[in-house]
Amino acid sequence: MASLTVLLTLALSPLPGALTAHAEIISEIGEKAKSVGVSVSCDTLPAYKLEEAIDQNEYTYYKAKKNLHLRFTVSEPVKGLYFLFERPCRWTLTLPDGSVRQGGENGYLHEYIALNREITEFEADLPAETRLTDVYAFTGGELPDWVQVWQPPCERADLMIMSTHADDEHLWFGGAMPYYAGELGYQVQVVYLTHHYKESYRGHELLNGLWTVGIRNYPVITEKFLDDKATKPSLSAAADYFGYDSVLEFQVEMLRRFSPRVILGQDINGEYGHGAHKLNVKTLLEALKIYEDPAVYPKSAEKYGIHPVQKCYLHLWNRNKITVQWSSKKLERFGGRSALQMAVEGFNCHKSQLRWKNRVKEHGEYDCRQFGLVYTTVGDDTAGVNDMFEHVDWSDRKESEPSQPEMAESAVSPIEFPPDGDKAVSQRKTGIKMFGKEISRNDLAFGALAAVAVVFAMAAVICLKRRG
Repeated sequence: MASLTVLLTLALSPLPGALTAHAEIISEIGEKAKSVGVSVSCDTLPAYKLEEAIDQNEYTYYKAKKNLHLRFTVSEPVKGLYFLFERPCRWTLTLPDGSVRQGGENGYLHEYIALNREITEFEADLPAETRLTDVYAFTGGELPDWVQVWQPPCERADLMIMSTHADDEHLWFGGAMPYYAGELGYQVQVVYLTHHYKESYRGHELLNGLWTVGIRNYPVITEKFLDDKATKPSLSAAADYFGYDSVLEFQVEMLRRFSPRVILGQDINGEYGHGAHKLNVKTLLEALKIYEDPAVYPKSAEKYGIHPVQKCYLHLWNRNKITVQWSSKKLERFGGRSALQMAVEGFNCHKSQLRWKNRVKEHGEYDCRQFGLVYTTVGDDTAGVNDMFEHVDWSDRKESEPSQPEMAESAVSPIEFPPDGDKAVSQRKTGIKMFGKEISRNDLAFGALAAVAVVFAMAAVICLKRRG
């Protein structure tokens, strides 16, 4: 029987290159945490003016006109606090024993604070202009699924998703996040070109959508580029509004900071023609040509170093095409729902955007299954495989091989950006490594290994029965 156990363990254990899913923060397993009533007071304000800060409604907030000291009490002892803000800010939490914690150091809009002892009251100091959306308090135990305990952004990303606006990450990339991050546990970093701080609720929708589909590393929401209608008409309008060089520098910095193995970018024609989408893609492709040169934007090269990007796919790119069947990928972590269903659930968190016609679809002109390989240093994809991580080199994950994969010459040729967009980049093969030294669960090798292990397991069972 021991032989059978060993064989089944081998068959079901993850292969090198596949990452374990992000751990959830759980305390006192067996108990469920519950949200308890919170009240707030302030010496300089009547209580009714602060109601929007504790009304459990993400579409309302209290804005502090000056520095504010707030006192909170809860209806029963709690061991966790959850603060929601409209914009990043640094604030201070004071506990009953006099200890002080600094909040907002990571710039999170949703911040959970675990406590090492139960409390029934606490205080918070907020700077002027703070927009406080909600404060929740939880008893000890396993937190509800909707409470977001964010991990810092990735140190190195397996997949980096370059989204222009909040909701683009679901609409155009379909099930990529629930499948690669939620189900397979890959390190997935989402980067937004723009922020929506003029529409205060959209930051909450953004984080709720990511959390729903299994993202646990906090996204990059740059404050450099405010979403504005002025960027919509054309590529040139967006470039003029944001500053082309500023956007290009940002793209180079993201490539160096996260050194992703694979990148997903939007349609070079801007899906429905949005100028900011086009600018995001154009600067991304140009950044792939120059990021390996430390003399270009040297500050980010010095800060993060330079590591190779292996592949880049664009939505709807019409060459080197793959079709990823999100609806056929059933996800155990999400109760058997498909990657497409989870993408729809993530998009539906963007309640303010449901009034528009765009939806997550596996058909039509914006089909979220359709991508093309525009950049590669590991060779072309194999027709019919439809795996974004095909040929990806995982060898740097081995402790015995700590060095990075061999640096490759940029695989993007000089960029032309004609009106039709689809001829903007020509991509050439480099053939550096056709297959990584390690493979993921999706590869055919995993299926073969599992099949062999099952055969041996069955043989072992038959032998045991005969002996009996």
